[in-house]
Amino acid sequence: MKKKKPDFDAAFWAGHTGSNPLQLFDAFFSTYPLSEAKEHLSSMMRYAVKRKVLSEKDPSVVFHFYLSLRSFIRAADHLSQTSGKYRLNPSKEHRSQLKQGSLSEAEYADPFLVFRRAFADHRLAAFDHFITGIAYFSLGPFGDYPEGNTITPFLHLQKMLDAAQLILERREAG
Repeated sequence: MKKKKPDFDAAFWAGHTGSNPLQLFDAFFSTYPLSEAKEHLSSMMRYAVKRKVLSEKDPSVVFHFYLSLRSFIRAADHLSQTSGKYRLNPSKEHRSQLKQGSLSEAEYADPFLVFRRAFADHRLAAFDHFITGIAYFSLGPFGDYPEGNTITPFLHLQKMLDAAQLILERREAG
């Protein structure tokens, strides 16, 4: 029986449906550099609990980021299950808090650990529910708030963004 290649649902925003999570991370960070991605995510979080609209002039920006982030999470989930097949160059540079971002020492040394921990705490469906909720509530002046725990998935997602960037920087050629 043939192995089914993963589909990260990236055709709409990235123009392709590659099955390699690192290629998807490349496409994601080409569209949204790390600082911009973290700012978009933080803005969506802030506006999800306000009674204001995040992007009144162009709500498609929020929708595009939502789709991109959804694909990123699917690739992260796949990476959490297959991280053993990827090799990273060891970090030879001095570790600074700025470079380390939100990662602990152990996570900085092994960025795949971030993905394994995130998906051990929450299933893919929980992350989907989280990003759908914050996208929905940031697009309208609702009196309600997203359901459930939004802080833990948000923190995991921040760490996943840092870890993905680190993996791309330290991956072995080949």
